Amino acid sequence: MKKFKGSILLIALFFIVISMGLYGCAKKPSSSSKVIAKVNGKAITVAKFNEEMSKFPPALRSYLQTPAGEKRLLKSLVDRQILVNEALKKGVNKSKSYRTQVSDFKKGLLVQLLLHKEVANKVKVTDADAKAYYKKHYLSFNLPSKINVSYIQLNSPKQAQIVYKMLSGGKSFAAAAQKYSTAPNGKKGGVLGWIKFQETTPSFNNAAFGISKVGGISKIVKVGDHFDIIKLNNVVTGKPKPFSAIKSEIVMMMKQKEASKILKAFVKNLRKKSKVKYFYKNLPAANAALSPSAPAQKKVSAPTATGKKQG
Repeated sequence: MKKFKGSILLIALFFIVISMGLYGCAKKPSSSSKVIAKVNGKAITVAKFNEEMSKFPPALRSYLQTPAGEKRLLKSLVDRQILVNEALKKGVNKSKSYRTQVSDFKKGLLVQLLLHKEVANKVKVTDADAKAYYKKHYLSFNLPSKINVSYIQLNSPKQAQIVYKMLSGGKSFAAAAQKYSTAPNGKKGGVLGWIKFQETTPSFNNAAFGISKVGGISKIVKVGDHFDIIKLNNVVTGKPKPFSAIKSEIVMMMKQKEASKILKAFVKNLRKKSKVKYFYKNLPAANAALSPSAPAQKKVSAPTATGKKQG
């Protein structure tokens, strides 16, 4: 465990030396800041030290906020300043590579700060929201020991869409299975019976165990060459996970979903306000396809309903 902690510190300190605020230490300290180190006359202050410390995640910060950890962090800041001084001495800051990377970094930082303002700051998930989500998706967090399911097997996505629409409109699942299912158990209303987790094919298993409530149906799922619609008839639950044990997991997941939703709406709105013109023919792949030296692609005839290729 000591070796593991040490490796974390080493990686973190190296990261600071290489990547964080290259010119931060060169700033003139405020009169109220105590100087804790100097490198060729350039001061490193307590204020700067605390600023760098705050950039670490809480778990790693706890390792650094000890006498030994603080000394190691300070040494890394000194090393960084030494490297900055040497880079300036050699004129690295005047190179084309440096200017290009600074330009890219600034663009990335602009986008990051914009998204923080327009997306992250608008994501709100309360404890009540998380608890409501937990209740609605109880089975997603408490994997049943086994479930009882029925399914309707169809031969094409078009047929599956038609039947799914019927079921959504209130048609009996058993009646739909008897009339439309191509599976042998269709005549019995599509009943498959009890299954355990991972006892069936992965696509069927994930869809069946993903149904959030008894009586609910899955979306259309491709299983082999067929398209299935699954109904959850009953559940034998395992040991439940209390909300308190997975609250943070749910909040994080909900925040990610909410952030994704806000981001999509934000970007969509910006697209409407922007004038954009594409020149797809100038793409490298497009030019390669038009090149006389490019090999001609062989045409593949599509299979008909009978399975024979059209001539």
